[in-house]
Amino acid sequence: MIAKSLTLPADGLILDLEDAVPPPLKPATRPIVRRWLESLDFGGRERWVRMNPIFTEHAVLDLEETIAARPDGYIVPKPRSAEDVRRVVAQVERLEEKHGLPFGSTRLILIATETPQGLLNIGEIAAASKRIDAISWGIEDLSAAMGLPRVRDEAGRYLDIPRYARVMCAVAASAAGIESIDTVYTDIADLDGLRRECEDAIAMSFSGKISIHPSQIDVINAAFTPSAAELAEAHELVAQFDEHAKRGLFAFRFKGQMVDAPHLARARKVIARAGGA
Repeated sequence: MIAKSLTLPADGLILDLEDAVPPPLKPATRPIVRRWLESLDFGGRERWVRMNPIFTEHAVLDLEETIAARPDGYIVPKPRSAEDVRRVVAQVERLEEKHGLPFGSTRLILIATETPQGLLNIGEIAAASKRIDAISWGIEDLSAAMGLPRVRDEAGRYLDIPRYARVMCAVAASAAGIESIDTVYTDIADLDGLRRECEDAIAMSFSGKISIHPSQIDVINAAFTPSAAELAEAHELVAQFDEHAKRGLFAFRFKGQMVDAPHLARARKVIARAGGA
């Protein structure tokens, strides 16, 4: 599986020490992940390790075993509050110093809605550290914690609580000035449903989506990569803003509609997404 993953057109790979590994096997799995990080050619793909929750006995051991192999960062599951994030950061800072790694070089992505407390505290969680690159959201653990019998309606749309978690992930990320990454789509065979969910995520300002299976990557990449027409219009709009700003104008007519600062911000996000692609 790791060999195949190194051939896929993914932006990054997540090496999972949490849910994918039963507790008795975690001690034997950590050095395997470390060796992969040290020896395999990831071909420019980002290298992320999903650690165990900081309030478990496994979390610090995950960090201690793998950080010297210099992953890009850690996927942090189930943060309940900003304090949980600060506990992770404290351990990362200790280990960066111990191993002579550049301070701040280890980044974090938080799965910020997997507990009811985390969902309630998502704003403070998203802003808890400058190491945070992005936040994502998850519903499987949240639904288990709350005893939700289902998370989607008959048409496949999210019900109220998962929809709220998704919305708050996007809002909290924007407020903190970081990226938001949409959660996995678990119906692997339903690529049309995945495509629709990607389109919905883009409309909500998500900058990407986590894939759970190789067959999903092309659909996700196609959805989140702006078309040539979208990119050309965004560049044209930015250029028009620059020209109007020279005359002291920050609101003007563009292709039949009035535009101002929010339109400029959206155009720059389209250009940024294209650059990432």
